[in-house]
Amino acid sequence: MAKASRSTVVRPSLFWFLLLDGGIIILAKLALSKVSYDKASEVTGNVLPPREGLQALLVGTAVVHVAESLVAGRMARRRGLPTGGWRLQTFVVGFPSLLKLRGASAPG
Repeated sequence: MAKASRSTVVRPSLFWFLLLDGGIIILAKLALSKVSYDKASEVTGNVLPPREGLQALLVGTAVVHVAESLVAGRMARRRGLPTGGWRLQTFVVGFPSLLKLRGASAPG
């Protein structure tokens, strides 16, 4: 079990940040930029879902990350860990942060 001090947030592997946040960046670019969407559609042979679907997926992703960050704050508070750091990290990377928090124990 990972030990955490009062001021420590245990970070997931950099792999998770690159994979998940990279995907969200690509999703946002395709959902919000018609030029990027049209170019990607052309390159992939028009197999992309409609932009409206990608926009809905982007909103859903944001909602899930907000909910996860609120859960992380509650879990961290119950364990005597820094709520702000855990909330922010979980908002950014999602479930890998929650898994780390689940394994984190209170100091002492």
